[in-house]
Amino acid sequence: MLLAVDVGNSETSFGLFDGKTLLHHWRITSSPRQTRDEIFVLVHTLLESRGQHVRDVTDIAVSCVVPNLTPIYRELGEVMTEKGRTLIIDHRTVPDLKIMHLDPASVGADRIVNAVAAAKLYGKPSIVVDLGTATTFDVIGRNGEYVGGVIAPGILTAASALFAKGARLARVEVTPPSRIVGRTTEESMQAGIFFGAVYAVDGLVAAIMKEQEFPAGTPVVATGGLASAVSQASKFITAVNLDLTLEGIRSIYEGFSTN
Repeated sequence: MLLAVDVGNSETSFGLFDGKTLLHHWRITSSPRQTRDEIFVLVHTLLESRGQHVRDVTDIAVSCVVPNLTPIYRELGEVMTEKGRTLIIDHRTVPDLKIMHLDPASVGADRIVNAVAAAKLYGKPSIVVDLGTATTFDVIGRNGEYVGGVIAPGILTAASALFAKGARLARVEVTPPSRIVGRTTEESMQAGIFFGAVYAVDGLVAAIMKEQEFPAGTPVVATGGLASAVSQASKFITAVNLDLTLEGIRSIYEGFSTN
């Protein structure tokens, strides 16, 4: 079985695949100070909670955007798998993906993975909106090439800055409010944070589609923690796939291992 790992700045997702089937999915808080042994114990516990065992894992594929943790997960693969069959994904592991970025090495592994998954699952051209620590937009061209993208502050990241800088602004839950014009400070903040994010997403998607001359109805796939909520208010998001990154990791590993 393949253990796919998506290491983000805020959260880390683990997916256990049996072939193309995602059997189990876990999401934990990322910590750049975790050791290999701590992660091993954590993975062992997660697997046992679903009736699996570390020995069931034959391969590990990792998308990591936290540099300190990349060698840790490489070591983890060597410990967990008998032959150390571990793939750390970067621009070099996807030779069939043409990356138009001026510096391909600077493109985050998560963005490469999302592009591969979107092209395979939703077609070309397409756009991925990943609502995480940052809100990223990844653009897949008509021929499946990675055109480039946009990086904006994430919804929770922007909200945290607002809470920190506003002396009289208390923290509020980031949820879809019932109206845009709030009647309390809390409602006003919720509306500004949530609808501000929705309209920013729609505005940038519209601008991307115009600049790239993409046809109406081009797939726009949302992933990340707030994808479901934002998609309900968005005019452009056509699909939500919370497992998009894990599916991309599996797809890349499958292609890599057969070459």
